[in-house]
Amino acid sequence: MPKVTWQISSACVCIDFTRSRPGDDEGQMGSVRRWGPNEDDKLRDLAGAGKNALEISNALTRSASAVRRRAEVLSVLIVAKAWRARPSHVATHLERVAIDAIRNHRPFPAGVGPSTVAGMIDKGWIVSEGPAGRRYRVTDAGVEAVRRKIPSSS
Repeated sequence: MPKVTWQISSACVCIDFTRSRPGDDEGQMGSVRRWGPNEDDKLRDLAGAGKNALEISNALTRSASAVRRRAEVLSVLIVAKAWRARPSHVATHLERVAIDAIRNHRPFPAGVGPSTVAGMIDKGWIVSEGPAGRRYRVTDAGVEAVRRKIPSSS
């Protein structure tokens, strides 16, 4: 059990957690487990094999944030978590709400900017109508893009 010491002053309340004996709290939540040379080597090997922080943390029974911090200390590069990009023929949330706004003659909601509109024009989902590109019409391809099911992440 850690020994807890309280110091109360007008500026702050200070709490000091110290162990009464080394190794008393081994394995308890909140305890600090030092990194050993074997773990450092394993972290280097796994990072070199292209594993991400979550995969390395599972192998080392450490948190992903602890792995990222240790990798930074060791100057080891860890790949970012692999994610699958959504196929370009499936509309994103912003594209869906923009197409819905166009179809229902409403203004674009917050977050739908020029790059979203330009992307939808490039994909052929909307076409500009009227002066200075201030009005748009949804094409059949745009309607189909909204109808497509969003792929699940698993």
